[in-house]
Amino acid sequence: LLQRLPFVEVTDAIAERLGLPQSKEVEALGRELIKEPQRVLASPLQPPGTSTFQSPLVSFAYERGWRRSFASSGFPGPDEEFRLAQDFLKEGAGLLGDTLLDASCGSGLFSRRFVSSKDYSTVVALDFSESMLKQVDDFAKKDFGTDYANPKMPGQTALKLVRGDIARLPFESNSLGGVHAGAAIHCWPNPENAVAEIARVLRPGGVFVLSTFMPRGPLRAMGTNSNPYRFWTEEELQSLTRRCGLVDFKAITKDPAFIMVRVKKPMFDA
Repeated sequence: LLQRLPFVEVTDAIAERLGLPQSKEVEALGRELIKEPQRVLASPLQPPGTSTFQSPLVSFAYERGWRRSFASSGFPGPDEEFRLAQDFLKEGAGLLGDTLLDASCGSGLFSRRFVSSKDYSTVVALDFSESMLKQVDDFAKKDFGTDYANPKMPGQTALKLVRGDIARLPFESNSLGGVHAGAAIHCWPNPENAVAEIARVLRPGGVFVLSTFMPRGPLRAMGTNSNPYRFWTEEELQSLTRRCGLVDFKAITKDPAFIMVRVKKPMFDA
């Protein structure tokens, strides 16, 4: 219906330039709202945490606005965060040309950038939220075409979508060269179990890169027992990853609250 309006091409062009939803996306959300209003509207009223991102409304808004608010906490923006993560991931043993897991991928903000880099044979976008994976599918079709999971062009990276629990990863032990989790660990219900699972699926020499918020500035009073999100100091992240058997800790921080960490799974003893 929206696309029949005489001015829609102009408004869509403006929306695309500003990074705002276009008419097709708004119509799709509207149809979902009409079809399942209880599921769409009820979820955002739940306490925030992992359940928040199962809401189609939240999933729709995440990349189209919410993610931009991270800049106030020092997040340098998706392009720079991608560059930093890529530099860290390239330190993994044998990862380039292999499979990368983008864990808690959300709308695929970084999954798609990893695919576009063509540094990996396959990028696995994993999330617990069906609504988020639907956003990954929508964005991927727009960016790469409908055959993004099995691309026909030589040298093109495949993008695979997997619904899964970060604390019960559907991968064999010692099978992955790299795992990325951007702005995610603060939402995980059991971060210790999740990091232990990541350590399990990484092969020796594999690399794990994560980013999150530190409890600084306005976030200092948050991340308490009464808050579903937990924010981590650099020392706490180093302790957590060490307890899970990961080593060679490196961190990049940006005021007031951004941190990106790189750790590795030790090589087998000779």
